[in-house]
Amino acid sequence: MLPAMLEDFLQPLYQDVDGVSRFPDAQRVALIARAIHTPRSEEERRHFELLLLFHPLGKWLEKVGNVSRVTLTFPDVSDADLRGVAQSIRRLEGPVTPAERAVAAAILIDNSGVRGLGQRFAAARREGQSITDVVREAVADAWIPEWVPEAAREWLGRRYESRRRFCAAVLEELALGDQVRTTPARV
Repeated sequence: MLPAMLEDFLQPLYQDVDGVSRFPDAQRVALIARAIHTPRSEEERRHFELLLLFHPLGKWLEKVGNVSRVTLTFPDVSDADLRGVAQSIRRLEGPVTPAERAVAAAILIDNSGVRGLGQRFAAARREGQSITDVVREAVADAWIPEWVPEAAREWLGRRYESRRRFCAAVLEELALGDQVRTTPARV
């Protein structure tokens, strides 16, 4: 059993540079991943839960001193546990194990719907992209990788469809396709 305080220990590390916490994002991804995958053994469950906790930190475990910082604070978490999790985090782009596939699919699902599109809009302003650029990119980005577990395919498809409908409405508004045609008033 993982110590509940490990999550509390990691929460400050989920802060972005602007001070916004990514903890709600991590919790949402974890809920999605748990709906997709049920570990078969205690060892697999432990690895899965550690992966869910550490994946938002990216390569944090690979930096000097961070593995020992965690193991010294939480003796129930071993160096081998954390090295295995770091390896799994590196493979999330091309997941191999069922736990990695579930987490990678959960990240994909979380980013693929209308909420994920909203985050793209927010980032686009900083990157100098227009609304049209973001919408066109989002419509073009609707593929389902072969590694996505069967339990996640329909969910991902629904998110893509929701996003597609929203993008179509945005494009219609930008083209003034939603304009109401009325007869001019007579004077």
